[in-house]
Amino acid sequence: MYGIELNNVRRDANFNTKINKNSKAVEIFSAIIKGEDTTKYGKNVDTVMKHIADLSSKADAGDGLAKAEINSYVRIALESPLQTRIDLFDFMGKFTKVGYADQVMLTKYKHTTRSGFQASQGDVPLSTVQWEESPMATQTISGGFAINYRELLSGNLNKVSEGIEQVKTDMHNKAMNYVLTTLYNEVKNHTGVKYFAETDGILKESVDDVLTKVRRNGRPSIVGDYSVVSQVNGFNGFGQNAPKNFSDAALEEIRQAGFLGMYGGAPVQELPNQYDRTTLNSAGDNYTTLLPEGLMYVIPKNSGMISPLQVVQRGDLTSATGFHVENGEEVTRFDLEIGSGIAQPDAIGIISDTNFDAPQA
Repeated sequence: MYGIELNNVRRDANFNTKINKNSKAVEIFSAIIKGEDTTKYGKNVDTVMKHIADLSSKADAGDGLAKAEINSYVRIALESPLQTRIDLFDFMGKFTKVGYADQVMLTKYKHTTRSGFQASQGDVPLSTVQWEESPMATQTISGGFAINYRELLSGNLNKVSEGIEQVKTDMHNKAMNYVLTTLYNEVKNHTGVKYFAETDGILKESVDDVLTKVRRNGRPSIVGDYSVVSQVNGFNGFGQNAPKNFSDAALEEIRQAGFLGMYGGAPVQELPNQYDRTTLNSAGDNYTTLLPEGLMYVIPKNSGMISPLQVVQRGDLTSATGFHVENGEEVTRFDLEIGSGIAQPDAIGIISDTNFDAPQA
C-alpha cells in the first residue's frame, strides 16, 4: 500500500498561502532545516523563526490556514531533495514530467519493413516504423509524518528535519518498488525473446551474456540491491570510476546511496533498500527489504529511440493534513503521482540470484 489514509483531509492547495519556492523565507527555512550556515541572512533568520512560531501557535489552536502555510514551507523544503532522487529514474530509462491535466501515455514502436539495396531499376525498400501510444496507469505514492506544532513554537526544528529525511527515503523507495515490480512482472511474464536468467549467485558469464544482448538496444545500466551489484565488484574489469554523462548533482545523490562503479562500459548503481520491519523473510531470521534483494536489472537507454523503460511523473509534490486513521495523530501527508510502463520487455535484462527470496510475479 503506497498511501497514508487520513480522515478529515484538508488539502493545502485549497488555501492561498502565497508561499512559493522562490520566497526568501522558504530559502532561509530550508537552510535551517538542512543545518546550513545562516549567518549570511542576518536578522532575517530571527524574523523567519518568529513567523514560524506565530504560525505554530495558530496551527496548534486549529487554524487551517496556518497549518497549510507551515506545510508549504515543509513541502518545498522536501520537494527539492526528493525530486533529485526521483530524477534518477532517468539513469534507468526515459523519465519525463507532465502537468496535472495531461494524459500519461506509453509510447511503443515497431519496425514494419527492413531497408534493402536499390535495384538497377525501381525504388529501394525503406525501413519504416509504426508508433503506438496507449494510456499509462499511474500510482499515487504517499508519505508523511506528524508535525508537533508546540515543538515548532519553541523553535525546535529537529523533528521536522528528521521527518523530511524519513519521507524522502520512504517515498523514493515506494516509487522505486512500484517501477521495479512493474518491470519484473513485464519481463518475466513476457513470451518470446527475453533476457531473463536465474543463477546461483551473480555469475560473470551471465552478466557478460546479458550485457552483450542488451547493449544492442542502447547504452545499458546495471542496477539492483547491494547484495547483487556488490558481486560485480569481484569481476575483472570492474572499476570505481563514475560514469561521465551524468551531472555532478546526480552522481552525488547516487554516491550517497552507496555503491557506484563501471563494468563493461555500463554504470553499476546500488538502489537504496531498507528493511520492512513489519515482515520477516522466509527463513524467519531477518526482516524482508522494501525492494527485491536478489534481482539485477540491465536496462538500456537509447536517446535516439524509445527507451524500453518509461517513467512519468504527473504534477508536483502535493500536501494535505488530517488525522491518521490508524493511530489518531494529525499527520501531514505528501503525495506524488508516478506512472511506469514497459515499451519493450524483450530489450531489458534481469538476472535473479536464487539465493534470495523471489518476488511475487
